[in-house]
Amino acid sequence: MTLIARGAKWGVRVREPGGRQRWLGTFDTRQLAQQAEADWTLGPGRRAPTVAHWGRVWLTDYAREAAATRRTYAYAVAQIVAEFGAARLDDIDRPRARRLANSWPRGTSRIARTMWADAIRDGLCDANPWSNLRLETPKGRKDIDALTEPEIQDLSDLARRVHGDYGSEAATIILVLAYVGLRPGELCALRSADLNLPDAELLIRFNLDGSGQEKAPKNGKPRFVTIPPPALEALGHIPLRLDSPYVFHSARGHRLNKGSLSYIWRPLKAAWLEAGGRSLDLYGLRHACATLLLERGVTPADVAVQLGHSDGGRLVQVLYGHPSEDRARERLKLAFGGTSSPRSRGTEARGSAVLSSHEIS
Repeated sequence: MTLIARGAKWGVRVREPGGRQRWLGTFDTRQLAQQAEADWTLGPGRRAPTVAHWGRVWLTDYAREAAATRRTYAYAVAQIVAEFGAARLDDIDRPRARRLANSWPRGTSRIARTMWADAIRDGLCDANPWSNLRLETPKGRKDIDALTEPEIQDLSDLARRVHGDYGSEAATIILVLAYVGLRPGELCALRSADLNLPDAELLIRFNLDGSGQEKAPKNGKPRFVTIPPPALEALGHIPLRLDSPYVFHSARGHRLNKGSLSYIWRPLKAAWLEAGGRSLDLYGLRHACATLLLERGVTPADVAVQLGHSDGGRLVQVLYGHPSEDRARERLKLAFGGTSSPRSRGTEARGSAVLSSHEIS
């Protein structure tokens, strides 16, 4: 066993049975390096490290770029280690993994799967007990009942009323999220210089993460997106500020961030539900955008371009798009020269219980 000083940190190298050397990782303190060394020596002849040891190495050597993702991974690894930190990676069998995965948040079991997959690639264990567990899929984004255009208009009108003097900007935020399909972090980092209202386009160059840091959009690539008419008209009424490069700001005039966006959303959601509107969350507006585009005949691949996906439309098809089956049947009838049925006309008129329906062309 060897501890190696590497600047202000410490590395650990061990010798396996047969003479092969293995690098265990780099650690912030000598104490952590010694603990990693001790983890490895438990159970002579066993090649797999303990879950606790691999969790520490994995969070360091496989650290994700985004600070918010690193925090999420650290929370999950702490839960995994609390359950069986002293066990070896290859001691965890599939039945035990499945029992735990059913009691854990889905995110934790997904991170466990990634953690073991990296261990396999490093030759530390032979099997991943977290793969293909066939867990029951909880209701989530794929089950969202996307807002219709009348409901989007109702929600923006309600934002105008709920937020008083700030209502015009709050209403515009709702329309931009629902019609343009921006991620909340992209909306917060949107700059006035990236608006091209005459051509109904805007350039997405930045995304605000959970720690308040600006970075490239999620897939790492800037993109131009189209601004549909309702959002374009609303943006035309937002005055540009000379003291700030950003389009949107909080009610106090500061740059919008995810915290202030939540302050805008919470009272609006409460008012919506109190008035009889159906359950929704802020990210559901992005799903509404995908659905509206699909129902206008836009291909999933083109919707993916608008949303900033790089998979050619696969995610739009399986997760983001929620087109109405009734409207799909109506389009199929019209394709063969049929006429609109009373049932489908009633579906088209579905709006919010909050305000009177208002169809946006």
